[in-house]
Amino acid sequence: MALWSLKGKKILTVDDFPGMRSMLRTMLTTYGATDITEATNGIDAIRLLAMNTYDIVLCDYNLGEGKDGQQILEEAKHRELIPYSTVYIMTTAENTSEMVMGAVEYQPDDYLSKPFTKQVLIARLKRLVERKSILKNLAISAQQRDYARACEYCDELLEKASSNRYEIIKIKGELLLKLKRYEDASTLYTTILNERELPWAKLGLGQCFFHLEKYDDARFCLEEIIETHPNYVFAHDWLADVHKVLGNPKKSQRVLHDAVKKSPKAILRQQKLAITSFENTDYDASENAYKRIVRIGKYSCYRSPKDFLGLAKVYFKKGKIADALKVISNMKKEFRTAQPNDRMLSGISEVFLYHEMHRENETRVAIANVLAQFKADPSTLSSEDAMAVARICYQLDMHREGDTFIQHVVRNNHDNQPLLAEVRELLTECGVSQETLEMINQTRDEVISINNQGVELATNGDLEESISLFNKAASAMPENNIINLNAAQSLIMFINKSKPQEDLLDTAHTFLSRVRFDGAPSKKYLKLIRAYRRLQAALPNDDGFTKTSQ
Repeated sequence: MALWSLKGKKILTVDDFPGMRSMLRTMLTTYGATDITEATNGIDAIRLLAMNTYDIVLCDYNLGEGKDGQQILEEAKHRELIPYSTVYIMTTAENTSEMVMGAVEYQPDDYLSKPFTKQVLIARLKRLVERKSILKNLAISAQQRDYARACEYCDELLEKASSNRYEIIKIKGELLLKLKRYEDASTLYTTILNERELPWAKLGLGQCFFHLEKYDDARFCLEEIIETHPNYVFAHDWLADVHKVLGNPKKSQRVLHDAVKKSPKAILRQQKLAITSFENTDYDASENAYKRIVRIGKYSCYRSPKDFLGLAKVYFKKGKIADALKVISNMKKEFRTAQPNDRMLSGISEVFLYHEMHRENETRVAIANVLAQFKADPSTLSSEDAMAVARICYQLDMHREGDTFIQHVVRNNHDNQPLLAEVRELLTECGVSQETLEMINQTRDEVISINNQGVELATNGDLEESISLFNKAASAMPENNIINLNAAQSLIMFINKSKPQEDLLDTAHTFLSRVRFDGAPSKKYLKLIRAYRRLQAALPNDDGFTKTSQ
């Protein structure tokens, strides 16, 4: 009988100690592993996860300065860098409640306490690799955001009476929720709960009730989870939302407070607690939550300049003006060399705070800085923030600047009638001229003309001209789904007529990754992402060989 082997498996190990990385390599190569990549810190780990799909990830919890293992897993899941078929194991020498709750929170497939033997590691890997290997096709469809096809793969696997039946059902439930098929998901979870009491199934059912606006049913379901599984902290998040919808903001705050005591490093929950406490005028609780975010969330992908803004607004409400200004100063220092999007958010946060403090001169300077950043890189400004800054511009009679931000919103959402109606309502409310109102239709017509020109060029075979036009358009309109889809399509058409080129494929993927949809993706998106995957699989390796598709 052939020995079990890791041959052909792509493996990533993340550990800051060279001796541990060397030991892991020795353990893995003993069982045939040859494709092992090592990372020494969180930045390298995320970079590698973004560039490659690994079969196995072994990540240490404590990595010294920078992201820890929990924050790597947090960001990897947020950016969907870990497919369902990947085995992710956390290794740790710690057993603190904070670490344990972090493991529960972000759900690695397993975690190993150091020191561990080769036999223990291989036994865990063997069990998990065999369980995950059957999820390959499902994982590919989910990565392509073809959730309907991924659901079909779930059904095919369930028909085979798989040994990991509950895991597949759990995945199917998550996919149905993404597709907003809440009735189907509710039926699935109810069926499972009739067989066995599983907290994730009850949580899924509670989510379905929430989305179906059956709030009392959702509350009962979620409270039952907390009573029977008090450390299943996800239930607290949804129960807080239920209380808020039912008009019980104080209860919402108490539920969140209980949850952050159990799992303090969950930044999204801390943010929700900070905002809810602020809305309840409990400024002390809001201040404490924001301080924790700024302190313990330094390396979290979820921490944002808006957390500094929130803390500054708390100080402003408490009459601590000097403290509020100090927070904004610290924010500017911290995000000065950050990614462009965070630098933009930092600038916008300045605008909001100075405006709220009625410091008009500082507000105007902050708006000018935001406008300069926007002109340098329009992709850093979201439509939501552009609308908010435009409102302030009009209130300060900065109409030319306000028009610039509104045009950005219209260009990115030229086919979104509800949002365009909001824009018209904003402009009317701010008392702008009829000429500015007409600007909406002019800007919309301009986008339609650019798009149609690009389509015509591609249809007539002028692909390079089409690519050039759509590249410029997508740079100016980073949130416009139609422009991004057509930009990707023109590139893919060009590559099909020539040969796979990594730089062009990366650009096409950037355009596709910007596309947003509510529920199921469009047929055009699915067609393009499949074409992209086929071309990516045909890229030549550095050694001249051609990659084969998974």
